[in-house]
Amino acid sequence: MKHNQRAKKLAAILLDISDESAEAVHSSLQLIDILIRKDARFRSLLQSKRISHDKKMTIIRKVLADICHPNAIEFLGLMTEEKSVKIIRQVINVFDVLYKEKEGIVAVQAHVAKELNSDEVDALQHNLQKAMNKKADMNIEVDEKLLGGIKLRIENTFLDASLKSNLNRLQSELLQS
Repeated sequence: MKHNQRAKKLAAILLDISDESAEAVHSSLQLIDILIRKDARFRSLLQSKRISHDKKMTIIRKVLADICHPNAIEFLGLMTEEKSVKIIRQVINVFDVLYKEKEGIVAVQAHVAKELNSDEVDALQHNLQKAMNKKADMNIEVDEKLLGGIKLRIENTFLDASLKSNLNRLQSELLQS
């Protein structure tokens, strides 16, 4: 079975068994993904051939017990037999997609001209959620090149309400008339 198909099946099974604790499992898996990407010692532990599987399970349970959901810890422990970080990350990525799909969460990337305060972020998120009838997973970046306005990427849809695009639109309308 291909890694990708296997990752999809494993992620679907993990989501099914997580049921009501899916949010906690999701955040735990995101934490594990960050650990894998940023901590070489953690990656070495997962890939080690010298450390027995039982010893790895013990270490993982002790280290992650206070910060991760038990389902995520057990998943990681089972996947250490593979000695492949790649398949673990694939399952985490597929789980992320399946979880967001199940919960109706949409990824939104916003580019703004200046830093927004928490009230403005909350208002933006509330208005987007109301317009889409879905939850918005917001990521806001300040873009110094923008004079004003906002650029949004909602999943694979781009919306440009920046001052520059509005001026360009106005210019083309004036040239047409």
